[in-house]
Amino acid sequence: MQEFYIRKEGDEDSRGPFTLEQLASLIEAGQVDRHTFYYDSVDEKWVEIQSNPELVNILFPTKKKLSVRQKEVVETVNLKPAEDEKPITVEEMLAAAEGNTEETKGKRNRLQDRARAAQWGMRAMGLMFLTSSAGLMVANMEKVSTLDFFALITTPEIVFGVADLIITVLLFLEMTGIYGLVRLRAAIGFGFFAVYFGVLPAHGQAVAAVAVGSVAAFILTMMDNIWAVILLALLGLAGMGGFAYFILN
Repeated sequence: MQEFYIRKEGDEDSRGPFTLEQLASLIEAGQVDRHTFYYDSVDEKWVEIQSNPELVNILFPTKKKLSVRQKEVVETVNLKPAEDEKPITVEEMLAAAEGNTEETKGKRNRLQDRARAAQWGMRAMGLMFLTSSAGLMVANMEKVSTLDFFALITTPEIVFGVADLIITVLLFLEMTGIYGLVRLRAAIGFGFFAVYFGVLPAHGQAVAAVAVGSVAAFILTMMDNIWAVILLALLGLAGMGGFAYFILN
C-alpha cells in the first residue's frame, strides 16, 4: 500500500506516513489541500499534490452537480386497463423468469434439444473410442503386460489405444474442448489404419470399418440434432466395433 509524507510550504518537518484513506480524512478536516507538498519517491523531491493529476482525481473527486427536473403534471394514475389487457399473475412472472413463456418457449426448447444432442454425442463418441482402445490394447496384451516402455511407444496400435483411452475419459467428463483432438484422431487414425489394412490381402472390410468409425466420430463433433447424433452414433459404434473385431482376429 502506497504511503505519503506531507508538509506545508515553509515547514521544516514532515508528517506521515499516511495512506490515501488517511489523506482523504485530513482533506475533509481541512488540514490538507491541493497545495500541500508530498514527497515523490520516484523523482525524490517534494511536489504539490495538484501537480499529480492521478492523485488529485483520487483525493479530490469531481462532485456531480444536482439539478432539479421540471415537475411533470399527471392528470391521474388511476387509469382503467383496456378490456383486452389481463393482469399479470405470479405464475406468468415465474414462467417469464424461467423462459417458459409462449414467446420464449420455442427458443428454450431448441437450446435444450441442442444441449441434449451434444451430451449424447459425447457419450457415443466415448463408447466408440473405448471400443477401439479395448480392441487395440487386448490385441497387443503381450507387449502391454511386459511394461517395456520402448516396445510400447514403438507399437502404433498401443499408441493409438492409449490415445483412445485418454480421449474416452475426457469425453465422459464432457470436456467440449476435446473436439479438436477427436477430429485429429479420427483423421490420423483413418489414414494410418487404412494404409495398414490396405497392404494386407483380403482386408477390405477392415478398411470400411475404420472409415465408418472415423468419419462418424469426426462428424459427431459438429452435430447438434438428436436424430443425426443417434444415426451417427449407431454407425460409429458399428464401425469401431468392426474395427476392434478385425484387430482381435
